[in-house]
Amino acid sequence: MRWQCAIDVGSYYIKVAEGKKKNGRLVIRRIGYFPNPAPNLKEGLIEREQDIFAKALKDFLNKHKIISKQGILSTGGAGTVIHYFEIPDIPKEEIESAIQLEIMQVVPGGTRNLEYDYLLLPGKDNKKTVLFVGYYKERCEFFTSTIQMAGIKPLIMDYDGLALLNSFRFFHKKQEDIISILNIGHRTSNLVVTENKSGFILIRDIPFAGKNIIQTGEMKNIISSDISELLVELKTSMEYFRTKTEKSPHTLFITGGCSLFPGLSETLEREINIKTRIWNPLEELDPKEILLPVEIKNKGMLFAVSLGLVLREIR
Repeated sequence: MRWQCAIDVGSYYIKVAEGKKKNGRLVIRRIGYFPNPAPNLKEGLIEREQDIFAKALKDFLNKHKIISKQGILSTGGAGTVIHYFEIPDIPKEEIESAIQLEIMQVVPGGTRNLEYDYLLLPGKDNKKTVLFVGYYKERCEFFTSTIQMAGIKPLIMDYDGLALLNSFRFFHKKQEDIISILNIGHRTSNLVVTENKSGFILIRDIPFAGKNIIQTGEMKNIISSDISELLVELKTSMEYFRTKTEKSPHTLFITGGCSLFPGLSETLEREINIKTRIWNPLEELDPKEILLPVEIKNKGMLFAVSLGLVLREIR
């Protein structure tokens, strides 16, 4: 596997990791983050912001001596289409037509205006569940061209939630049957709940995150009223997962830049009645492979998605 440059563009920070998978281990050569100078880049499609973003990214890559020119990107949140639906157990060659027909009913213009992919998941009563992920072509082209302006050739556009799952599965190969992860960013939280062995996958982008929790510059101990919207979304999602699988997770792993807010983990555990643990993926890297600065390692929750992108296999 060649060295790959993973770029996770959040609305607050841009996280970059250069690495590869080698002999079953994740090897990271360079890793870091910097403030996003154009937080509305992926939604606004403003050329002036494109120039500002590309220059900032190029300067960061040069400063940190990141030499790989192959980029793995991801998207999520606003502009991303996530849709679940069921199809009969039909021949493989008929699946694409069934998907196009379904998406025509939920997205204006159907798949014509989207870059998309899908997963076939187990269903009930001789049916399959389709997990459809789409990203509007106009936004995708603008985003990838911006990355190219910084000197990186985009190879793959992944989805934040699936990259998050990819990262967690790599580090927790012996994890219990149900995996549940909540990545709490600045504007969006990514939720993943899945059966570990080729089972049903629930992914959600929740438009409630750190920006909503802290409305002022003053940090305080988080209580349930501060995250009431998030709690409703989590409880609804867990119930939906239970109806699809007849199973429930025992542990919720929280990560992301806002996962360390004081009292957040304890409030989540109490309110949704699931053991909650903070997950720092950088603590799971082999220290013999890379000596991380303390500041980076302590903020390892920022890199859950970007490490999953590094691990993304290119076929």
